[in-house]
Amino acid sequence: MVLKFLSACFFITVLGFHTAIFAQQQKDFELSSINFEGNEEFSDSELESVLQSKETPWWFWKFLNSFSGLGSPPEYYDSTSIPLDIISLKSYYAVNGFFLAEIWHSYIIDKSARDAELTYYIKEGTPFTYGDNQAFGLETLDKNLFTQVTPLLHPANDVRYSQEDLDTRFETIVDHLKNFGYMLVEFDSTVISIDTVKHKTSMNTYFTLGNRYLYSDVKIEKEGEGKDFVSDEMIRYVTNINVGDIYSVENIAKSRLRLARTGLFNSINLKGVVEDTIKNFVPLLITGSIGSLNELSPEVFADNELNTFNLGVGAIYVRKNFLGDARKLTLRARFRVTDITNIRFSSGVFQSEIDLSMLLEQPFLFNRKVSGRLEGYLKSYNISSVEYRNMGSVLTLAIDMPSYTFINILNPYLRFDYLAWELPEVDDLPDELGILDTVAADARTFTTSLGAETGSNNTNDLFYPTEGRLISLISEIASSDVEWEFRERETNNLLLNTNDRGYYYKLQLSLGLFLPVSKDKLTVFGIKAKTGYIQMIKGGPELIAPNQTFFAGGSNSVRGWRARELIPSDNIFYIGAPSLNDELKIRGGTFLIEGSFEYRRKFETDFGFAFFVDYGNTWNGYKGVRWDEIAVAIGTGFRYYSPIAPFRLDFGFKLYDPDDKRFIFDKSVFKTMQLHFGIGEAF
Repeated sequence: MVLKFLSACFFITVLGFHTAIFAQQQKDFELSSINFEGNEEFSDSELESVLQSKETPWWFWKFLNSFSGLGSPPEYYDSTSIPLDIISLKSYYAVNGFFLAEIWHSYIIDKSARDAELTYYIKEGTPFTYGDNQAFGLETLDKNLFTQVTPLLHPANDVRYSQEDLDTRFETIVDHLKNFGYMLVEFDSTVISIDTVKHKTSMNTYFTLGNRYLYSDVKIEKEGEGKDFVSDEMIRYVTNINVGDIYSVENIAKSRLRLARTGLFNSINLKGVVEDTIKNFVPLLITGSIGSLNELSPEVFADNELNTFNLGVGAIYVRKNFLGDARKLTLRARFRVTDITNIRFSSGVFQSEIDLSMLLEQPFLFNRKVSGRLEGYLKSYNISSVEYRNMGSVLTLAIDMPSYTFINILNPYLRFDYLAWELPEVDDLPDELGILDTVAADARTFTTSLGAETGSNNTNDLFYPTEGRLISLISEIASSDVEWEFRERETNNLLLNTNDRGYYYKLQLSLGLFLPVSKDKLTVFGIKAKTGYIQMIKGGPELIAPNQTFFAGGSNSVRGWRARELIPSDNIFYIGAPSLNDELKIRGGTFLIEGSFEYRRKFETDFGFAFFVDYGNTWNGYKGVRWDEIAVAIGTGFRYYSPIAPFRLDFGFKLYDPDDKRFIFDKSVFKTMQLHFGIGEAF
């Protein structure tokens, strides 16, 4: 007996040692490909995402990884991972309704190429659909609430079973009930039985409901150096939760957002104190850390204003709780260099801006669901060789919309904008002006706009959305007062002064759609479509201020062109010689078409790349639109996803240039390429 035991131990030891050596030898073979055969319901990429085995990456990522922390290391064939892969595949099929799926494998090792090829064969079988479903634990719900959650408890009988779908349904039920007082409601478990003859599932779902709670008290705990300067009454007013209200997670989240929006708190938290519940009453505890109410600091910043990458320095002063009621006053002075990626220090091309601004923010205006901000600004900047002076003010309201409605963005605004600019030498004025001399020209516009941004946003992430859609409609009606002056260039004598007023309405519609390509949601396909239109009510389009017209090109537009480079080819007389607009890009169009298709992939937690196709242009009116004038760009880019915001480097190439219809490979690479550095995704 002892001899048999020792023999068995020896055999197991030798077998394990041999297996370890064989597995170690296999690690010399890179796993060049993983193939699937027989999978009809799920794509190869979906199935590959659940495997422990991974294909070796593209040679470039391996090369990059060999000398840096970027890229990806090679992946090797490991036979010990195959049983785990098969278990993972069967589990994946089971949670998606294929309970009887059969899976086996084969592999090919090429010793000369030092690589391996792995193939999984799948017999999916018949999918199971939902059958009888019963829920337990919700019997004490009132009739109205039970009616609201019933459709989620009973999926349609012809729908394929999906564990992910069930989890979403049960999570939605719990979230919904927590908004109607059931603070401690929980989903417990689901017992699933399958009928292998009818290919049906039957479920018993169990919930723990608990009491329906009302608020018994609102307690406030403050800390920090500014705690004595912020009253409890103001915090309660902004919170807008009172004793006797029904407990609601959604209302707590909205109150937390309103309190955070005041800028008074370094940290803020609201929660029901479960330990202090009495019967069906629970106190609400608000805890916050309040910092200094006065802040003065320098800043170094980067932005994408005007579709260009800009760098600058400045100083900022912030006064919190200004004159009470949680108002915030911000004073800012900035100097920036614009369009950094195309910077040249030659005269007339080096572009900069000086910006002074004042911002007054009110977290609640009229009522708690409306916040407001009043901004005043004074700017001096140049684009090409044209000097601009711009000042104005904007009053913007942000209305707190319900998250479950289609329209969840509503921001009305009132804007006053003054713009003055100087043209260089103008020597080909139209004859009807009766001016034959070479002149200098000044223009001034004052625009009053009343409008609103309405929209719908259900994307799942601010920086890297992997699913959802974004719709935005900006509509406004405006008046524009325009004054033109022509002066003799050498003597500065006034030759002509004229002014006029125009009225117009402006529409701008943007659509964004994000579709996950892989199960891990690291690969995303994004689609953008954008159009804009300005229609004169009184007067001609020459009365529209240049900064109110549409431009195309730039880091968030058609990336094969520089910012403001795509303007109408049919010039209109606005001031000075129309031909100057081609050179100086003063004025855009009154009709815009623009869009993008973008493939995004994260290959590390903080890094990614993208391939894109952009298209678009501007025209003077929709009747001037010509499809052969739509510019098309293709390109690729790299992404760094920092904790603050994504940073991107894009290389755009002119695939189709309306002004140069030669094939892309018939032109110089550097003439077709445009480099863009941006903050945030392009859309």
